[in-house]
Amino acid sequence: MEIHLKTLTPLWTGGVEQQCDRLHETGIIGSLRWWYEALVRGLGGYACDPTSSKCQDQNHCVACELFGCTGWKRKFRFDLEYNVADLNQREGLKAGACLNLRLIELKSLAEEEKWLLAKAIEVACQYGAIGGKKTLKPQKNPRVGQDYGLVRLEKNIEHKPMSLEQMRKFCRGFRQDATPQWPNLRWFFFVPGQFLWRKQMNALMGLDDKGKPLPTRSELQKFLGSTQAGVSKKLFSFKESGGRIWGYVDNEQKLKEVKEQLEQFQIPKSSILDGSQLLERMAVMT
Repeated sequence: MEIHLKTLTPLWTGGVEQQCDRLHETGIIGSLRWWYEALVRGLGGYACDPTSSKCQDQNHCVACELFGCTGWKRKFRFDLEYNVADLNQREGLKAGACLNLRLIELKSLAEEEKWLLAKAIEVACQYGAIGGKKTLKPQKNPRVGQDYGLVRLEKNIEHKPMSLEQMRKFCRGFRQDATPQWPNLRWFFFVPGQFLWRKQMNALMGLDDKGKPLPTRSELQKFLGSTQAGVSKKLFSFKESGGRIWGYVDNEQKLKEVKEQLEQFQIPKSSILDGSQLLERMAVMT
């Protein structure tokens, strides 16, 4: 099975001393697992956070079933194919490069797993981003706010059509637990064709122009722009390739509020696609 991608911006997967000596398979897999987990949660299933997981051996969640955990090996491996001449040590794989991911099954994948992986890839490519340095904010100095991680999906893995009910039943067949504040596709928001400058993003997150927290921050602003060490912000903006905004909250009320807040920047609610709407689209997408 193969996945063909074309980079729309540089793609960064990490490296020693901030030098991208090669594309790291773990960087790609980590991004795809993150989107896979969000999709599973959006379908009402449980997907652990691998940084603090209790999954092991046969007692594991649906994400660990595919991606592995302690005592349970990942079901596949990726072979990455790209032109090394397209690799820049400072920026990673340059924009306009071709990246092919050859998926080799080490254990047989269920049809439901192929569907979940294919849909996670679609969402990441069409609406989100993959790889590192996604938290940079668009600003007038492109060297400081350069976009990373946007790719175009040119070929996805083959998968059978599945209904959302089929997928919910499949996800419920594995270990279940609580998922407080973990990314859940139901509470995502996507705005294709728009972008926010750094200062606009700061305003939405309750930060001043230098990125320092304002004393009057709302709960929504605190969630979107966490300043806690090791906790990423939840709002992302990209200027390249026509623009794209995406992010997530943790409940329906915050999702309603963030849509209202985006209107401050001439972004109509009708142009915002939320995760529940995207899930419904998946039911009819081939």
